[in-house]
Amino acid sequence: MERELKLELLQDRVEPLLGLPLLSSSRVKPPHRDRLVSTYFDTPDLDFRRAHASLRVRQAGKHFVQTLKTAGTQHGGVYEREEYEHAISGSTPDLSALRDEVPEGTALGMLLRDGALAGCLSPIFITDVERTVMRLRLRQGDEVELAVDRGVIRANGATAPIRELELEIQAGQPAQLSALALQLLDVMPMRLSRASKGDHGYALVVDEPDVVVRAQPLKLADDDSTEAAFLRIARNCLAQISGNERCVIHGINPEGVHQMRVGLRRLRSALDLFRPLLACPPALEAELRWIADQLGPARDWEVLATSTLPDAFSDAPEDVGADAVVAAAEAVSAHDRQVAAHAVDSERYTRLILTLSHWLASAGWRQDAGEAQRVELAAPVRAFARTILRKRQRKLLKRGRGMAKLDEHKRHRARIAAKKLRYATAFFDALLPAKKAGRYREHLGHLQDDLGWLNDMTVAQTLLRRLAAGRRKLATGCGYARGSIAGRVGADKEELRCLWKRFKAASLPA
Repeated sequence: MERELKLELLQDRVEPLLGLPLLSSSRVKPPHRDRLVSTYFDTPDLDFRRAHASLRVRQAGKHFVQTLKTAGTQHGGVYEREEYEHAISGSTPDLSALRDEVPEGTALGMLLRDGALAGCLSPIFITDVERTVMRLRLRQGDEVELAVDRGVIRANGATAPIRELELEIQAGQPAQLSALALQLLDVMPMRLSRASKGDHGYALVVDEPDVVVRAQPLKLADDDSTEAAFLRIARNCLAQISGNERCVIHGINPEGVHQMRVGLRRLRSALDLFRPLLACPPALEAELRWIADQLGPARDWEVLATSTLPDAFSDAPEDVGADAVVAAAEAVSAHDRQVAAHAVDSERYTRLILTLSHWLASAGWRQDAGEAQRVELAAPVRAFARTILRKRQRKLLKRGRGMAKLDEHKRHRARIAAKKLRYATAFFDALLPAKKAGRYREHLGHLQDDLGWLNDMTVAQTLLRRLAAGRRKLATGCGYARGSIAGRVGADKEELRCLWKRFKAASLPA
């Protein structure tokens, strides 16, 4: 299993980095440089790419090394993936060596055992880099390989630059990768690398849309400790956050902003849920709030432009000026997506994710935990889950009394309680009886969705007032939309009352 952290250098000069006392005092031997030319192979149908893998033959001098890598997982800048590497005699792949190592029952294993595969392979793109490598032994005894790559990717007459720093754990704890990266970030401008060299190369070959990443199911077991469960949940949230970075930065698909924001909300909810047993550093929580605030406006304006306004104007007269209002909202949404993109592509965001990754990997909460907290963290998670779900249930029932008659402020508090309960139920879903949990989630989900819609309507009223301010041409259309929204909110009271009644009748499956 390969574990490496990849960062993108923002300047060509790396001598100041390589000459740092931090590195020179830790290196096992002087750095060395090599020219590495790697040819990536695939079929005309890009079968390796579709199997989430890459196959390359790298030449260094007179030597050839074949490497097959799986996509694995990537979060917080850290890649964890399977790697199969062999010295071979020439510049074309030798599949026989790979068939002995890759499991036969996997999609990749079946591809490698296709007798016609070797005849279909051809070069797809080439990476040509100068690599400077330094072996480090850190103060704690961990060993890390630091590599700086500068060069180019070539495919179909197109090129893309390579300026990367890779930190790969050789011996010791992966947590040291993010700790070292944070120290290097103090002296060298860098940002997270969100794509491998293979990803960049394939991007020159085929137009691949950015993938929107949604929350993946969590697999907790009854005998998981409470601490282990927290780590699984937090890393699941981080994977959703990290998985949508490229989508947000490219600013084309607004769903990426939404899903990254959902990942942040889930993570912050998890931190709140486990707060009695472990405390997130206040500075880290403040940075999580910062990036959430950078994403929020883009999502709010996107909902207004693409959902709320089309519904509000569905029966509007032609002279209301609906198109102008929608166009103005879309323009603000596009601007705010760029603000979000700039934030996610910033050094500040890189520092945030590295800090979060290090805190999780090093279990940074242990140093401040008392004996009682340590005992609870080591205990099976099931009892903790039951206690938390009951507390969240009681809070929602208390805040939601007379739900259909609540004012905006109190309804907002009830919505937050419903959202936190829904996240907690999803986190611990694998520990709950499936049939009862399914019915409960359905009723809770319908309630929370309606409360979320009502919150969108409240936000829309604020945004429409802001949109009309100082723009006389939009005043009529904004006024019409606000009236339409108010009417729809009023008509929803009976639906909200029924949803609340059904939820109260559902029993907590804990």
